[in-house]
Amino acid sequence: MNKCLFILILAFATVMVYSQTNPEITAKTKLLVYYFHLTNRCKTCLSIESTTKKVLEQYFKTQLNDRVIIFKTFNIDLPENKAISEKYQAYGATLALAPVVSGKEAGTEDLTNFAFSKIHNEEEYITGLKAKIEEFVK
Repeated sequence: MNKCLFILILAFATVMVYSQTNPEITAKTKLLVYYFHLTNRCKTCLSIESTTKKVLEQYFKTQLNDRVIIFKTFNIDLPENKAISEKYQAYGATLALAPVVSGKEAGTEDLTNFAFSKIHNEEEYITGLKAKIEEFVK
């Protein structure tokens, strides 16, 4: 009986691991926040990344710790990031939100234009990004 239970649990775990398109996604994950950048970065690009981190740490720290929200940055000039850069059509600085539904990515919202248009007014950027993230994790 114990052997059957062990095999059943092992089979279930295997199916769960291989059914996810992104191994970082957990059962709790609701949102991926990805920031893509080039090796050579301008002040604006650096500000977008640092202010996005600030928003996540200040307003969504618990969700980050619990992996409800996953935040990652990718240097698109590195060969190991080529596939994900292409998937998100990131050919320069790109801020993307990808909601997760039933353990799988469910589309992408490109916030690059928002980020570049609002980053020079930090309060407006923070308010807008916070509201957008809240839509996905409520």
